[in-house]
Amino acid sequence: MARSRTDDDDALLPPTAAVEVESHDGEPADGRALRAERRRNERREAILQAAQRVFRDKGYHQASVHDIIDEARIARGTFYLYFTSKQEIFAVLVDEFLRLIRTQVRRISLEPGADAPLEQLRANFRRIVLTVVGHDDLASIILRDPTSFDEESRARVNLFFDQALQLIEDALRVGQGLRLVRECDVHLVAVTALGGLRLALVHMLEAHGEDPGVRARERSFEHPERVADELMAFFLRGMTPPVSPLPNP
Repeated sequence: MARSRTDDDDALLPPTAAVEVESHDGEPADGRALRAERRRNERREAILQAAQRVFRDKGYHQASVHDIIDEARIARGTFYLYFTSKQEIFAVLVDEFLRLIRTQVRRISLEPGADAPLEQLRANFRRIVLTVVGHDDLASIILRDPTSFDEESRARVNLFFDQALQLIEDALRVGQGLRLVRECDVHLVAVTALGGLRLALVHMLEAHGEDPGVRARERSFEHPERVADELMAFFLRGMTPPVSPLPNP
């Protein structure tokens, strides 16, 4: 007796193969191909979400492909239809996180009617901080000590921070052009800013964690918008009082 086709069978088909399958219910072949592609995309996303949870709970080093398979409730073969290894799925997650961060950075507009440049910078900061909080599973993995990563994954995380550093350097140069940032060694200041930002975000994630004792200790980091405003004020003015007060949030 021939067995019935399953979703996993569809996932095994190359994109063109689904078009070649003749529909038995009158549905156009291209419609069947689109449904199969949608199922593949949904399953891939479900595996990525499961991997995030596993990496968060077990840490990168202790997590295994088997753990991800169990969390996603899929067959081992299904995992390898989408990813070749733990390293590959981690690389995809890191790249996606950087893409999310990049989408939160808006170019400063000097067009009539645009918000003041300082307010636009503040909005960029807030969006980045809120993105970190909204994706805390992945952020907590990337922002913490990377020494537990294997060489390939450590290189991927280092690349993430190199690209984040470039974003900060670009923002500083824009700020200098707008006379919001003093003349300085842009690379040195960007490295210092990134180090402080990274540590502050780790504390903020702990303030939103499950340990009540840690949450109480990190109460200063409880409100992401306040964290963003304090960080920006510090990066712009240091510890000296501003000549003219910064606008209220």
